[in-house]
Amino acid sequence: MTATPVPTLSARVRELTQADHHEAETSTFITDLMGGRRSARDYALLLSQYEHIYHQLEDSVALARVTSPAPVADLFDPVLERAPFIRQDLANLLPAAGLDEAPAELPSTRAYVQRIAEVEHDHARLAAHHYLRYLGDLSGGQAIGKTVSRHYGLNPDQLAMYRFEGIEKPKVYKDGYRLKLDSLGLTPEQEDAFIEEASRGFQFNKDMFRDLDGLSRRLAGVAA
Repeated sequence: MTATPVPTLSARVRELTQADHHEAETSTFITDLMGGRRSARDYALLLSQYEHIYHQLEDSVALARVTSPAPVADLFDPVLERAPFIRQDLANLLPAAGLDEAPAELPSTRAYVQRIAEVEHDHARLAAHHYLRYLGDLSGGQAIGKTVSRHYGLNPDQLAMYRFEGIEKPKVYKDGYRLKLDSLGLTPEQEDAFIEEASRGFQFNKDMFRDLDGLSRRLAGVAA
C-alpha cells in the first residue's frame, strides 16, 4: 500500500488560511484602492501604517537571525527588508498626497506591531509574520505597485517598496522560500502555531484596513 504524502507546511498554511486571506484582500479599503476609487492620499495612509509594521518586524527578525536555529536564520533573508524603502516612498509621496506628515499609528496597527514584538522569541510564530508579509509583497504586492501607479499617477520614486533589487526572478525566489519553510524542522505543534499565527496576521490586516477606511473618511470630511 502506498503511503499518503504528508502535506508540507507551505501547502497547509496556504490551504488553511485561504478564507482569511480572501476576507482581508476583499476589505472595502483595499478593493476600492485597487479599483481606482480612492486617491494617492489613501495609498500614503496605507504606507504610513506599513512603516510601523515593517520596522517592528525587521527589528524582531534581526534579533532572531542570531538567536534562532540555522534553518530559520536562513529563511530571514536581509534582501527582503522593506522598511528603508517604505520611508523613502513616504518622503516622496506625502507632499504629493497633500499630507504634511504621516498619520499616527492606528489602534489596529499598534495591536499588530505589539503582537510581532510578543512573538519575536518564538521563531515559528515570527516566521508566520515573515511569510505573510514578504511572500505577499513578492506576489500580490507586485500587482498593487502597478495598479496604484496606473490609477493615481505615482512614479517609481514613490513605489520603491515593491522593487526587490536583489531578487531577479520573484517566482524562483518564492519557490525557494517555500522549500526553506518546509525544511525548518518544526514540530507538529510548532507547525500548528505557525498556521494559527498566519491566520491571526490576516485578521490584523483586515482590522487595519477597516481602520484605514475610517481614517480616510474622516480626512475626506475635514477636507470637504
